[in-house]
Amino acid sequence: MSISCALYDQLEIAAMRKQKVRIVLKGSNAESTVYMGHIKDLCCVDGQEFFVSSKNEKWPLETIVSIENIESPN
Repeated sequence: MSISCALYDQLEIAAMRKQKVRIVLKGSNAESTVYMGHIKDLCCVDGQEFFVSSKNEKWPLETIVSIENIESPN
């Protein structure tokens, strides 16, 4: 499953501007995970797209429910 172009653009802009974001990700069993931090990069591994956190954690884009900028650009 892929994400919308608008959401991908929002992720790219947040990474480029080094903005702190709050991303809600859907998990298994209807549980949600919240990531708060900076996006270091976007990448593709074996056909699946991920965002890479500032701690080098990879999170699948297809699990993103929402993204919100919580810090103004530097």
